[in-house]
Amino acid sequence: MAVNLDSGYTASEVHSELARVLGGEALRTSQRSQEFLRYVVERTLHGEADLIKERNIAVEVFGRGPGYNSAEDSFVRVKASELRRRLQAHYASPPPGTTLRIELPLGSYVPQFVRLEPPPETAPAPSADQAADHAAAPSRRRRTWLIGLSAGVILAAAAGLLLFAAQHRSTALDDFWAPILQSHEPLVIFLPIPDSYNKVSVRESGSYEGPKYEFKDELGQTQTMVSAPHKVGVGAAMGAIRFATLCTRTGKPFTLKAGQDFSFADLRNQPAILFGAFSSKWTIEINNDYRFKLIGGPDSHVLDGHNPARRWRATKGPHPGTPAEDYALASRVTDAKSGQTVIIAAGISTFGTQAAAEFLTDPARLEELARRSGRKLKHGSFQVLLHTKVIGMTPTPARIIEVHFW
Repeated sequence: MAVNLDSGYTASEVHSELARVLGGEALRTSQRSQEFLRYVVERTLHGEADLIKERNIAVEVFGRGPGYNSAEDSFVRVKASELRRRLQAHYASPPPGTTLRIELPLGSYVPQFVRLEPPPETAPAPSADQAADHAAAPSRRRRTWLIGLSAGVILAAAAGLLLFAAQHRSTALDDFWAPILQSHEPLVIFLPIPDSYNKVSVRESGSYEGPKYEFKDELGQTQTMVSAPHKVGVGAAMGAIRFATLCTRTGKPFTLKAGQDFSFADLRNQPAILFGAFSSKWTIEINNDYRFKLIGGPDSHVLDGHNPARRWRATKGPHPGTPAEDYALASRVTDAKSGQTVIIAAGISTFGTQAAAEFLTDPARLEELARRSGRKLKHGSFQVLLHTKVIGMTPTPARIIEVHFW
């Protein structure tokens, strides 16, 4: 049964327009935008606009789990921004005969059905007497009419520009991610393989040809440790999961490489995300061309290249290998050697790496960074020096110490 809407259209008319939009060039290439629009329109037509909530959209349209948390996950907001852009593109050149426009207002997921004004009818030619009366009208009236028309045109244009800007307003996460999406090549996610060892028996160590060393345990027994070139740091693994999830949400293809499988050819041909500091020669190779440098060795620290007296070191914690406090760099640079966009999440320890990756994928933290920079994150390069405390085996949300934009 047809449903009358506040706009004066029936459900049948809205369905017809929905079909035209879904089949149009702007939405035809995005199945997710199609599903998003179809869901919100159908809910509205069934009188269920109050159920069109971010969490419901995440679960019912995009298959997110019931534990979806909109405060930590901006996926629906990102897809809504994309849908608004596609609708704007569709109605920039509406098909002939279009009298209805479907809009997704900024700040809401409930669609609006807006009547498009028909073209003005051609007025009949004035009679000779009317023409004479018009010619005799005071010039002041003509000037007043022209001034009023000009003001109306200016106001209408300004309103249109404001509406266009509102519909195309991007989030800080959108801006941070924009250079990655602009590339036609997949993002390569690189996991370094840090130096690590396994304890083996004396008999097993005799047949092992790789690096190994021996030590005496507390009972005076000889123990042998051999290289284990197959382990990944926790921080890098957690960071890879976050960025792979971001790629999935935004439709960005990605590849995963680890250890010796990664080379400069990967950096030269596609954008990359590098995790870890001293476990990755590529992080050092790219990062140390810029202000905040990662200095390895017994005294591992972050160095301010503009003021070498400024250095930041992790502080020892109660357990070996687990600092009480750590420092990290969260960066996005256009690498001069390869010409590609490179994202870096690198801590002095694996906990700093995890904190940096969380910072770079957190919409609220990127909004904070954008406010500090005074400009959008879409353009240029930046390094962010972060500080985190480690509680148990978990880093706290990182605090911004210094930022450098160029």
